[in-house]
Amino acid sequence: MKINNSVGYPVMPGRNRRMLHRAVKAFKRFQRRRYPHITEENDNGEWVFGGPFDRLCKAYMAVIEQYDPGTPVPETLIRDMLYVIARDSECSHLLKATLKYPQWFEKLCPYSVNTRYYNVRWQFAEQLGGYHGNSNIKHLLFCFIESGDEYTERMALQSMCEHFPERAEEYAVKFWDRNIYEQDEYQKIMALYVLHRIKSPLLGIYIEKSYQMDYRYLKEWADKYKNEAGL
Repeated sequence: MKINNSVGYPVMPGRNRRMLHRAVKAFKRFQRRRYPHITEENDNGEWVFGGPFDRLCKAYMAVIEQYDPGTPVPETLIRDMLYVIARDSECSHLLKATLKYPQWFEKLCPYSVNTRYYNVRWQFAEQLGGYHGNSNIKHLLFCFIESGDEYTERMALQSMCEHFPERAEEYAVKFWDRNIYEQDEYQKIMALYVLHRIKSPLLGIYIEKSYQMDYRYLKEWADKYKNEAGL
């Protein structure tokens, strides 16, 4: 097999791209036939299983492993890849695998900010915490953290500890105070996690604030962090 020596990718023009596109089309037919109530907008991933999904994942990985992202990447391929990532929202196996191919992760991440797939946005916000490349895609966390998606914002705050700890404290306090989502307890738990993770001097103050609230799980996390910090 001929190799593109500059990047180490096999030269396989078009074949894997076409394979993925066919797999996406076949999966959409399967979905319409078996799960007509599911749409691309309301899909939360939990219904996905079996042969059609396995073929979808296999075709995606063939692209990641064998298609050079340094060459022009068609928009249709980007859309297909985002579609597949959105279907894999239970365990994020595909995006975790993509992290091992930083050029692909860097290529896809900017598209994830404005995609209609909520399950793509939060996965990239989460996995950016494990990205160790030199690209400026890390700064996309500031887009994710203001996205208007509760879970996406929470995952972005978690990842901010890894790349922007100097800003994480500011956002943790903001998350604690804003009270704009129904599941406010989880926002506050993440804020507490961040203050603990970055060893903020504010941790003790917010542990005490936790005990003043009627949130059971928040208090449990406050106990954990209080013990770990020796407060």
